[in-house]
Amino acid sequence: MAKTYKSRIRLWHVEIGYCPRCNVPVRGEKCELCNSRPRPLRFHDMGDIRPASAHERELFISLIPRDARGYFKRRIILLARQPGLDYRKDVYVDGYKVGIMEYAHRDGWHWRFIPTGKGAALLLNFAEPEFTLRTAGHLKGKKIQKEISGEWALFRAGNCAGVAVRTPSGVKVKDIFCHAVKPAKKSQLEDAVRANVSYLEKIEKKAVSMIKHSGAKYVAFSGGKDSEVALYLAHLAGVKKAIYANTGLEFPESSRFVKKFADFLGVELIEVRPDRGFWDVVEEKGIPTKENRWCTKHLKLAQLSKFHGVLVDGTRRYESFGRMRRTRTAKLGNLKLIYPILDWLALDVWLYIHYRGLPYNPLYDMGYERIGCYMCPSMLNAEFHNMRSTHPELFKRWYEYLRKQGFTHDEIMDGVWRWSEMPAKLKEIRKS
Repeated sequence: MAKTYKSRIRLWHVEIGYCPRCNVPVRGEKCELCNSRPRPLRFHDMGDIRPASAHERELFISLIPRDARGYFKRRIILLARQPGLDYRKDVYVDGYKVGIMEYAHRDGWHWRFIPTGKGAALLLNFAEPEFTLRTAGHLKGKKIQKEISGEWALFRAGNCAGVAVRTPSGVKVKDIFCHAVKPAKKSQLEDAVRANVSYLEKIEKKAVSMIKHSGAKYVAFSGGKDSEVALYLAHLAGVKKAIYANTGLEFPESSRFVKKFADFLGVELIEVRPDRGFWDVVEEKGIPTKENRWCTKHLKLAQLSKFHGVLVDGTRRYESFGRMRRTRTAKLGNLKLIYPILDWLALDVWLYIHYRGLPYNPLYDMGYERIGCYMCPSMLNAEFHNMRSTHPELFKRWYEYLRKQGFTHDEIMDGVWRWSEMPAKLKEIRKS
């Protein structure tokens, strides 16, 4: 991978392989289904590409033309994070980007999908164009004299397929693609697993070897996918103890899964809690924000730092810009931390979970990408809003607390409380 530098943080130009013949992502040098060499699939440096969850698949499919939905139900859908205020993902199907799905604030928060030109060409294999343009020449970015029924519309212009979007100044051409796009072979995640068995065995062996040579005694286990894989790998390496730092703000599904998975592996689960809970300390320290997450230090790290020895941690560098700077080991009090899956993509984690047939936290299929405290400021607004239907009592408790602190309903729902200093983009959106 070629390296680049941004803000003195080391990043990588990230790509994975993709086998067009089998229609699966490939992480090794060849596809193990057909023995062919994959072509590259590039994505954003911090994209952390992964398969769409069951919840995300349903969302995406609901946002495309009805006649095209059957096709996408039978294909692997990959998502890669894009910079944005909230949930914003590049959507890859058949090995190329078909559009962007996001949780957007325009006339209220809502989900939307905007196709790329190539995505429009694929969709037009199944759906009818909303209109036809006879204009020749360059169209991308141009305003057109058309009315469209929704936020976006598919159109044809000669041999080209395009997508037009509604903007405050009128309808404009968002993107256009002037080549045929043929439907690809059906594929599911199980096919991707079979195409990557040797690669998965290789990264497993490397991680297990690192853990064995470290002399690790414990694993930090939160109930999320990364810490689950770290615990499983440590279990293979002979580590028999997991530490669960229960903040008192966990989703009930996480607390149950942590205990069930420890039982599943037959490892000892050591549950630790802070001496003073969140609801006592928040009155002194104030509402935690993205810039001041005192809660992590008080509720989790302070409890872990009481242990001695080597601790296995499931941190991955592609989770955030801050974690990009991690080295393979660190110190926390008397603990030495090691990160055996530091270089894994989220795709690797999910392929490995399915390869080993491991159960996983049900919150992932309920619309949660980040597994942590239910009122975490790092949670996406999409997840916070989702909590109204999945966990109404937890949502109500945090909502009512924020109201008592002086936040209005709109400020709470727009996520203003998450920042000590509101980002310029959010200020702009809230003014519009």
